[in-house]
Amino acid sequence: MACTNAGTVQDPGGPPPEPMPVQAPGPKPVEAPVEAPVEAPAAAATVTVQMTAATLADDCGGSEPAGKAKQKSQRMKQDMMSSCGQSSMQLSVVAAAGGAPTQLTVTKVELVDDKGAMIGELTPSTPSAWDANGTYQPWDQSVAPGQELSVTYALSQPPWATVPDRRNRGYVLKAVFTVAGGEQSVQREVRVHAPTILPPNVKT
Repeated sequence: MACTNAGTVQDPGGPPPEPMPVQAPGPKPVEAPVEAPVEAPAAAATVTVQMTAATLADDCGGSEPAGKAKQKSQRMKQDMMSSCGQSSMQLSVVAAAGGAPTQLTVTKVELVDDKGAMIGELTPSTPSAWDANGTYQPWDQSVAPGQELSVTYALSQPPWATVPDRRNRGYVLKAVFTVAGGEQSVQREVRVHAPTILPPNVKT
């Protein structure tokens, strides 16, 4: 080995080391957008329904379009004094305050006798509501929170041909409907030709 002067650095005799490669920065991660919380729709107001009156009658004139509800109401009052009338039911509809508006839909009306035997299904039509002027007016079956309604439905004539001695028997009218997101049912004992088109809160 050759000697070097003091203070000098010995040449290692090899190539200089290669510089370390510089890694390019990767793409910046994309942050997912923050979605605003979705508010759940307000639940429908609690609705209580009762059947306050019902009529079973021999239908003289048949059902009429909804636009003639006022004339129909007048004709039904006149029919009460005659030998025939319009089968119908009257409901009290009370919605609790708060919540959202809802819709009432009658899905089934059944007539059974006082022994529980099925007589037949009746078709509801012409929904009408008692208004501030003291008359029944066409009703779209909507129920607002805090609302109290007295409503009526015309019913198709029962199949009396299959019921002997019908005026001397008792019956039960049952109605099933959907309202406020659930199904409810109401019923009432009734006899043939007991008046139902009455002001609200009149017991029969």
